[in-house]
Amino acid sequence: MKRPNLLAVLLLIVVCLPIRAEDAPLRVEVDSSAAPHLAEWSAKARALILEWHPRISALLAGSGARAPKTIKLQIRKADTGVGSTSGATITLSSGWIEEHPDDFGLVIHELVHVIQAYPSGKPWWITEGYRKGYQVAGGFLYWLETDRAPGIVKKLNTAMRNQTCTAEIFKRETGLTLNELWNAYSAPQ
Repeated sequence: MKRPNLLAVLLLIVVCLPIRAEDAPLRVEVDSSAAPHLAEWSAKARALILEWHPRISALLAGSGARAPKTIKLQIRKADTGVGSTSGATITLSSGWIEEHPDDFGLVIHELVHVIQAYPSGKPWWITEGYRKGYQVAGGFLYWLETDRAPGIVKKLNTAMRNQTCTAEIFKRETGLTLNELWNAYSAPQ
């Protein structure tokens, strides 16, 4: 059975979530001065941030954390790297955008990091993908949420914010270890 990719998972989970009045307004400050030829791409990225910020914020709500109301999107002139997030600043590589002009999933990925606002990002396999990368990790979390342990994504998010996330959450919520769950998920269907 083919697993959904991360963007499809996000779309399925949050497209119908209500956008709450307290989530607006959001300011997105764009700086593409280092790569002015990417101004149009940057404008599209800004529109995606404005569209998805309230939906992702609603999905990851919990533990009293509030998503930032101002996000900075910077395009740096670089031939290496892809993107990074620090606080509420998303920095993207012009070289990556030039080579992958349709990769707006990168913007959503970095936006999720802004909203998550995890103090340390540990354990890394929650934020950057378990075993086989982002898309497979997104499918794995979607499968857990829909088939094994509804509510586990919010619990993981809260634990990450509180720096209490361990593999024991999976055992407590599903009765199976993380490796047992992974084996069940990746078994031929």
